[in-house]
Amino acid sequence: MSQEKGGKPGPVAQEQQPEPILPEQLFAAHTKKQIHPKAARAVAAGLIYVMGEILNGAYALRVAADADEAGAKEIQPRQVDDAIRSDTELRRLLSAWLLERAPATRSGPQPVQQSVANTPDGALEESIDRMMRTINPDETVTLGVSAKSTLAGLLALLMEKVMDAADVISTRTSSNVIYTEDVRAAVKVMLMGEMRQLADREIRSATA
Repeated sequence: MSQEKGGKPGPVAQEQQPEPILPEQLFAAHTKKQIHPKAARAVAAGLIYVMGEILNGAYALRVAADADEAGAKEIQPRQVDDAIRSDTELRRLLSAWLLERAPATRSGPQPVQQSVANTPDGALEESIDRMMRTINPDETVTLGVSAKSTLAGLLALLMEKVMDAADVISTRTSSNVIYTEDVRAAVKVMLMGEMRQLADREIRSATA
């Protein structure tokens, strides 16, 4: 089972899925190089871990805000933003994104700049839905439309950052193939602290 920061069991686990949470074709949009199958699993594991941290934070904030209310609750973009802002490691990773979404501008729905031009329609949103179901299987807390769009944009941004870094690292070794070690190195550059260690653990588990 995956693990959250602080030693808690993580709800987004790299288990056998009838359908991959993040299909390999989503990563291919970012590089003209070949992606080794294990490297694709490494990218997925790293991204699922980071998105799991964001979703867990937003979920906890939504539950805390509505602790006295009954029925289904919807995560809104402000919970996503606040989950990132309240976590030092996530805040560092997404500092540029946060600057574009200053609190004064967060009262209404936010436009999402999806950086994967040839991503199949709905693919990122479907991936977010599958991640959310691992966190809250009974769906007592759901994702609002704007929050899901925000998270899909974040996933696209993180995917681009990982693949760009892995591409550069593989170029430095004169390789036309992106391998698992390229992805591991890229994730280690992007992340810090306990998040770096746990993401690397997820990658090693997924590619063993």
